[in-house]
Amino acid sequence: STYLNNLADLYSLKGLYSKAEALYLRALSIKEKVLGPEHPETATSLNNLAFIYSQQGLYSKAEPLY
Repeated sequence: STYLNNLADLYSLKGLYSKAEALYLRALSIKEKVLGPEHPETATSLNNLAFIYSQQGLYSKAEPLY
């Protein structure tokens, strides 16, 4: 999942939010299964998703993730 996050970060920096979102969602799914929903690394994935949503003005999607 680290690789997925790193690649998603790169897409996010380039403004390729749909590609970043897909990878962040995959990483989140892996982290939830392996580490559980309350783990700090899972929270980081949620934060990453919230960030790209807020960058796109999708505040209603970002808010519950933050």
